[in-house]
Amino acid sequence: MSAPNTETRLSRRALLASTLGVFAASFAVDQLTKLWALSALADGTEFVLLPSVSFRLAFNPGVAFSLGAEYGAVTGFFVLILLTALSVWIAWKIVRRHRLTELAILGLVAGGGWGNMYDRITRGNDGLLTGHVVDMIAVDWFAIFNFGDVLVVCGMVAWIAHSLFGSGESHRSAR
Repeated sequence: MSAPNTETRLSRRALLASTLGVFAASFAVDQLTKLWALSALADGTEFVLLPSVSFRLAFNPGVAFSLGAEYGAVTGFFVLILLTALSVWIAWKIVRRHRLTELAILGLVAGGGWGNMYDRITRGNDGLLTGHVVDMIAVDWFAIFNFGDVLVVCGMVAWIAHSLFGSGESHRSAR
C-alpha cells in the first residue's frame, strides 16, 4: 500500500514561484556569508567554533577539494554546463508539475551551485570563469568549504533520499 499524497496540487506558476524563492534565498545566504567572510576574515583572522572547526578565509580555484584547479576556465566551463543542465531539468520538472518537495530540494542545490558560479564569474582576473570560490568553513580533518557547498551536498543527499524513500506514488502531481 502506498503512502497517501500529502502535498497539495500546485499550479505551474506556484511551483515556479516557490522554486525560485528557494533558489533566491539559497543564493542570497551563500553570497551574504561570503561577503561576511571577505570582511571579517580578510586580515587572516580565524574564529574557532569547535576544536577542529573554524571560520577561516580561503579561495578555491577548483571544485570540491580543489579538484580541477589546474584546468582554470575549463573547470568553470564544465561547471557552467552542469548548472545550466540542472536549471533546464528543474524547469522541465516544473512544466511536468513534479512535487514541491523535490523542486525545493533542487532549488537548494541550484542556489548553492550558482552561488559558487557567481564567484567564478566575478572574482577572476585571468579571464572568464577563472575566479576563485570564497570558502570559509574549515574542518581541520576534512576540508574548507562554503555555505553553497553545504547546500549542494545536503541538497543532493536529500534529493536522493526523497527519490528513494519519498512517497510511494508517482512523483508527478495529478493533472
